Amino acid sequence: MMKIKIETPVFSTEDENKILNSLENFFNIKFRKKGNKLVGETQNIEVLSFLKQKIDDAKIKNTILYLIDKSKVGSNSKIKLNKQTFMIGKIHFIEEDYPLGDITIEFDDVEKVVKYLT
Repeated sequence: MMKIKIETPVFSTEDENKILNSLENFFNIKFRKKGNKLVGETQNIEVLSFLKQKIDDAKIKNTILYLIDKSKVGSNSKIKLNKQTFMIGKIHFIEEDYPLGDITIEFDDVEKVVKYLT
């Protein structure tokens, strides 16, 4: 069974409830507080459906393939979203780290995710 884990750090200067609501609305799964992070886990690839739509709309399949391949370790990989742009409803994939952290989407079946997203 495939596993998808989505997490982001939450800092004291941020509105945790606002971040939590945005994550749960976007990915349609429940998140829990784990240390200073919000974490959501699922086996349902459909949590990436809105992301898939954004990738299709922006015609950035090659970018996603590059980012997934760059982070690939065995059958595991991850992609990262800029948290600040995410909070205003936009999707921006990133390679570098940002001061307020990012939203990391980790998965253990690269082939299945690539097939789904592209």
